[in-house]
Amino acid sequence: MQRHIAIASLVLIMLLASTSPAAITIVRTGSTYSTVQNAINAATTGDIIEIDSGTYYQSAGWATVNKADLTIRGVGTTRPILDAGGSSLAGKAIFVVTASGLTVENIEFKNCACTSKNGAGIRQEAADLTVRNCYFHDNENGILANAVTGSSILIEYSEFYRNGYGDGQSHNLYINGVDELVFRHNWTHNAVVGHEIKTRAKVNYILYNRIGNEGGNGSYEINVPNGGTTYIIGNQIEQSSTTSNSTIIDYGSEGVSNPDDHLYVVNNTVVNNRHTCYFVR
Repeated sequence: MQRHIAIASLVLIMLLASTSPAAITIVRTGSTYSTVQNAINAATTGDIIEIDSGTYYQSAGWATVNKADLTIRGVGTTRPILDAGGSSLAGKAIFVVTASGLTVENIEFKNCACTSKNGAGIRQEAADLTVRNCYFHDNENGILANAVTGSSILIEYSEFYRNGYGDGQSHNLYINGVDELVFRHNWTHNAVVGHEIKTRAKVNYILYNRIGNEGGNGSYEINVPNGGTTYIIGNQIEQSSTTSNSTIIDYGSEGVSNPDDHLYVVNNTVVNNRHTCYFVR
């Protein structure tokens, strides 16, 4: 009996060790913190914050990013996981970004939800965001960006999967009226009723991505409802037979209110598995 208890205790210790967060460190000082918010509170403009591999539940992982030009990146053998557990910070997101110039690298954002049905992995409320090598899944929005004049958003080498509340108003990626979106070398797929990409940016570069429903019930693969100079180049785009909308690439459907209305669709592979469709509408 004592041997069985000892083995059970060892297994429990191993399980706790595999899920408990490790250190969150400000590189400049070497100081460590138990939550992302505590590290941001102690940081100064331009600092780098490193998050060790592990799972950070709810308030251990979510944060208001209110210092400019921070870099927050995951380190270790696997991406750190920020798991909102079906809740959110301030009824918005896992990261609520109120200062400009944030760079986020190598982090997983999951399970964010709120009463507005817009719970996001990242809620961008300031100018200029870079996201690299991150994974957003099972949130109500992967990234939701406010309309901010002068803002540029770069997203690359990241995956967006199964984000959306299911009402068609929330999406894998939803970028409002910023100056420029560059979305390249990403995989966005299986949005829940919503779009794989929705952008109202004035200028859009959608380059060399894999985009598709892949058997899901997502809507448009690419939605650019207000026009704008838009380059859709070198993507692999696929619509499933069970999509909730027949259009694959949608442009200007809510009226071209952006300054320019030039659309370039160049060297893409576009596959339709539905009985009817519009490839470009």
